[in-house]
Parts: sequence; structure tokens; C-alpha cells
Amino acid sequence: MKKLLLLVGACCLLFAGGCSPSRMIAKEPCPDLRGIKPPAGKSALVVGRTTILGGAVNIDNYVDRKFTGTTRGRGFFATTVEPGQHYAVADAENFDSALLNFEPDKTYYLFQEIRMGILAARTAYSVTDGDKMYSAMDGNCQFFEVDKDANVPDLKEEKFNDIVADYKKDHTEVK
Repeated sequence: MKKLLLLVGACCLLFAGGCSPSRMIAKEPCPDLRGIKPPAGKSALVVGRTTILGGAVNIDNYVDRKFTGTTRGRGFFATTVEPGQHYAVADAENFDSALLNFEPDKTYYLFQEIRMGILAARTAYSVTDGDKMYSAMDGNCQFFEVDKDANVPDLKEEKFNDIVADYKKDHTEVK
């Protein structure tokens, strides 16, 4: 019986450790996300999940094919983006995308919603502003930065092309 309890405890620790975004580093204290500014001539993108629903679920995010960060409940990350049109892509049980036209010296905000899926969580983006995201987190959040030592693969070109084709199909149909 004692061995069974030790095995169950070890499994719980293994699964709990797997819930933190292993590709990210938590930064303390959590900054006011409304004050995030890009470097001169660049744009900034803040992606955040504002609820604790599915808090342990990690969702990987990309700009075009490049990995930019992982979110989990009541957390956010920020990344620098070159001005111009780019796709933000979320990788969960589904892929979701948003096409944004980044202007220099401007910060963009995406809520990352989480929904129940069949085998894993599903996700969807919605464009918002810093005040709404900050209010929704009620001053209680986690701020993550990409771990520079993590070797995170970018999206494969074929997969990215499929995501873009789906986005264009979904956003050009008459509804």
C-alpha cells in the first residue's frame, strides 16, 4: 500500500510539473501590461489569458511561423513584432489565427480564450485593448518570458500554409 501511495504521489508531481510552461520563465512581479511599449520602430504583441479556467493548460503561440510564447491561466507574455501584416497563431486541440496589421510604435492585445475540447483544450483569439485585459485580470496575473535556452521549433511551413488557407476561407465567405 505504501508503494502504491508513493507511486501515485510521484505521478501527481510529474503531471503537476508538466503543467507549467516549460518553454517560459515566470517573471516577478507582474508588470502592468498597459505599460508595455515596443522598441522604437517596432510593434509589440501581448497575448493573455484572463481566467483561471483551464489554468494548467499550456497554449503555444506563434507570429507567422515563429514561436513567440506559451500562455496558461491568468497569464500573459509580450513579444516584439516587425511592422506589417502578420498572422498570430495559437496551437491547441485546434489552431486559431488572427491577421493583424502591426503599425510601428504600437502595442496590440489578444485575449486567448480557452474552451473545452474533445481530447484537449481548444482556443480562440479576440482582439482587445490593454485596459480591458488588465481589468479582466484584476491585477492578479503571471507574466512569462520565453526561456532563451529552450529550443522551441517553429511551425512547419506546410502546417502554417494550411492555417492561413483556413483563415482566408473563413474570412472571405459570405455569412
